[in-house]
Amino acid sequence: MSTTLLDWEERYRTGQTGWQRGEVNPTCRAWIADGVLPRGRILVPGAGRSEEPLAFAKAGYAVTVVDIAPSAVAFQTERLAPFGGAVLEADLFTFAPAAAFDAVYEQTCLCALPPGLWERYAACLAGWVRPGGVLGAMFIQTGREGGPPFHCDLGRMRGLFPSCEWDWPEDPQPVPQFGGMAEIPAPLRRLGVVAPG
Repeated sequence: MSTTLLDWEERYRTGQTGWQRGEVNPTCRAWIADGVLPRGRILVPGAGRSEEPLAFAKAGYAVTVVDIAPSAVAFQTERLAPFGGAVLEADLFTFAPAAAFDAVYEQTCLCALPPGLWERYAACLAGWVRPGGVLGAMFIQTGREGGPPFHCDLGRMRGLFPSCEWDWPEDPQPVPQFGGMAEIPAPLRRLGVVAPG
């Protein structure tokens, strides 16, 4: 069992995941209602015990969850079982789906990773979203050093997800969240040639 896996198992078992709200993120709920995240196959990486995978499944998405922690996988497997969602126990950096997804919902995975891993993770995200698909990113704003969660400075995020590869919203604004933090919701459309259907 890797050090990372041991760390996350311990966090889940002792409740040290203070950024998980226990309900669906209001912006995510709006994105589902407004069709911002295209219906179809959606990936939720590092979902932990979040509510969003179930919300996507109930809205008709074909949900795939990937997490490294067995307890998180067990939680999501039980929740998604009635909807046929796929829940995989895997290291995100070696996860290689057979086909890219129509959407990826990124809320609490990037901010949970040490910033030294962000470039590798951003490359994974780019490979997981099909051209024309959407990365629904919630960039957490902690206003402090250290983590997790780690502060996702918007300038750094624009460097990780450059405009030559991603279509950004015009002026993404922070939305206050619990615990004195904020999130910058940014649905990023993957640029590139869409294969004929």
